[in-house]
Amino acid sequence: MKNLFGYSRVLAVGDIHGMHEKLIMLMDKIRFAPEEDLLVFLGDYIDRGPDSVKCLQYVHDLQLQSPDSVVCLMGNHEVMMSSYLMEKRVSYNTLIGDYSESWLENGGFRTLQQLNELDMDKKEGLLSWVTDLPVKFRYQEFFFCHAGIDPDVPLPAQSEFDMLWRRRQWWEQYSGEEIIVVGHTPVQKVRKKTRSAKPLFLPNRVMMCDTGAYMAGGRLSCVDVLSRKVWQA
Repeated sequence: MKNLFGYSRVLAVGDIHGMHEKLIMLMDKIRFAPEEDLLVFLGDYIDRGPDSVKCLQYVHDLQLQSPDSVVCLMGNHEVMMSSYLMEKRVSYNTLIGDYSESWLENGGFRTLQQLNELDMDKKEGLLSWVTDLPVKFRYQEFFFCHAGIDPDVPLPAQSEFDMLWRRRQWWEQYSGEEIIVVGHTPVQKVRKKTRSAKPLFLPNRVMMCDTGAYMAGGRLSCVDVLSRKVWQA
């Protein structure tokens, strides 16, 4: 049953990074219902793990099937791939700089091999879809983006660079009213003493959902931002 937010669940999935088996396991646990749920993927579908193109194709197809219930955000790895493969700067031309040249060194080589195994139409279709992905999404009091924000800048004025790339412990400085939901920085690097692979719900209204799916001992996580229930694979 839908609540006063408009959805029974608002689900945020952290960085997938080519972990297709974990993605399928997670989606089986979630039991996503497009007529009731809102599903937000936080970016970085590719690189690091073994099955980047399978993951990219999966989220692409899911969004096509349920365009009103599935939001796919851009991650910094998608920016690097788009820049490298399409030589197309779109709205990210001021952000990419030399990052596009480092894509192969950051897991892109295997992704490139897999893309080149596709027929040309399917490859071009995926790349065209990727370059048009949004950088942010707002729903009620929730602000979703891949990486983070500048805590000294109002949310409407956030730069695409910060939303795609920022680390620098911004999550310790945020003091706004909206709830910020992000991936990008594995929680294992935030809580270095425990190395726990569980999403973080910080007291200053920040939710961190990247639980290092490709890392040793890491998991792929989904958070219902309304109830804070967590599913993992």
